[in-house]
Amino acid sequence: MAFTDGECIQDQYGYQYTLTIDQDHQYITGTVSGGQGGGPWILTGSYVQSGPNDPWIYELTVTNTNGSGQPGFVPVYKLNGVQPQGAWHYEFGYGNQEFAFTSCTAAAAVAEADQEPVSAGERRGARMG
Repeated sequence: MAFTDGECIQDQYGYQYTLTIDQDHQYITGTVSGGQGGGPWILTGSYVQSGPNDPWIYELTVTNTNGSGQPGFVPVYKLNGVQPQGAWHYEFGYGNQEFAFTSCTAAAAVAEADQEPVSAGERRGARMG
């Protein structure tokens, strides 16, 4: 699955990422909706691509527009990987959560994530707590 301009993709929790791609400068901007704490959150990032048919190696930074004062919510998180794969990272370190982006028309792989147990040290999505 290649990322394309104007596309909506989603992570394993069903958070939706609307992408704007600047191919001349290899920048990615956009918004994230459906995430913890409302939204939309602001998305910025960049990518590199070895050849025209190769997948992108990307890094995205997502900022909580609701402020960092919200109890239980991180102010910022990062996603990076080789498309369509991704991994969560927080200011306190690696989130140990790999996933694959899917189209927004697909059902979220973890539709009932809040009902599943979380192992020791694991964080769920953009919410801490």
